[in-house]
Amino acid sequence: MNTEKSLGNIADRILFLTINCTRLGNLRTSKVALNTNANEGMFHTAKKLLNSPELKAIAQRDNEIKRSLIPYLLPYKLGCAIVPSASGKMVEGILDAYEKVERPALVQALVLAYDTRVAEAQALLKDEFDASQYLTKEQVAAEYSFDYNLFSLVLPADLKDKAHASIMSAAATINDALASAAQTMVAKLAESLKPDADGKFGKVYDKQFTVLQEFLAGFDVRNVASHVELKAEMDKLKSLLAGVDPEKVRNNEGLRSSLASSMSEATLALTTMVQRKGRVFRDADPEVEALIAE
Repeated sequence: MNTEKSLGNIADRILFLTINCTRLGNLRTSKVALNTNANEGMFHTAKKLLNSPELKAIAQRDNEIKRSLIPYLLPYKLGCAIVPSASGKMVEGILDAYEKVERPALVQALVLAYDTRVAEAQALLKDEFDASQYLTKEQVAAEYSFDYNLFSLVLPADLKDKAHASIMSAAATINDALASAAQTMVAKLAESLKPDADGKFGKVYDKQFTVLQEFLAGFDVRNVASHVELKAEMDKLKSLLAGVDPEKVRNNEGLRSSLASSMSEATLALTTMVQRKGRVFRDADPEVEALIAE
């Protein structure tokens, strides 16, 4: 198979996304004495400037927004994500709403509560309180910024040859990572469906099915590099899992055994794809483990 030909014009099917997100630093070095006979040079003590639910709310929501984009992204190098063009408007809508409406409101809530939080910190820190370490409310607001770039790779003809290598590398990374993510989910579910050495069945969680089914539902959009072999395997799994009720699987040993056998076959096929280059592709999609971990 001609890999380059099968990829088509991948540059027209993907967008690059970068997010810049800054927050107020809430830790400072502390001179608090350590009650230990160990070498104090091996320790670093720090204090929180503020015990603020408003600070936590912003940090938590920043992380939630980034996680909410996962279904629309393709695995790539840290610091820059690849978005299928078909998902571009959805990603733009999520980030625009957060940048222009939700995050400014969260920052404003922090600013409004700031004087109260500083007073509370003074009472909690006692002689460790240092007023010089606290910014004004205006400076606190200025510490917060959020912006993003969503762009395509359109280059003049004299630069396209150089870009071609990067695009082909990105395509290979995407293919490897999608195969690895699928293999991780399928292998975990297959293992859960099997009985142990004593013939006893373990727990099977709804989440293991829903995460895999969501991955399968969004696969065609994410398959921008046209991984034909992986698509065929994903189509088989879509058909296999269509309408499957996890509760019925748990309570029907025959259904469970049949599904375990099919999932084991799929695991073997996916493992072969992942290991074809003589190595297991690692860190392809770290969020997958977090999503399916129980």
